[in-house]
Amino acid sequence: MARIKARDMRAIAFCIATIALVMAAAFQLFGSWLPTGASTAAYAVWILTRARMIRVYRRLGGESVERSSYYRN
Repeated sequence: MARIKARDMRAIAFCIATIALVMAAAFQLFGSWLPTGASTAAYAVWILTRARMIRVYRRLGGESVERSSYYRN
């Protein structure tokens, strides 16, 4: 089982917190659950598919993250 790193925990906590904030702000702005859900889902898809979160998913799955292509030579 993969050991979760502190930076992975911070990345996950950031995603959860910002998704909750976007949901609250969208509900205040729209006042209806349908556009709130749509905008929150769009933000969640956007934030969870960033390169940082993809690396977190891979580490949690036990896959080693290769750094050779991380920076261009």
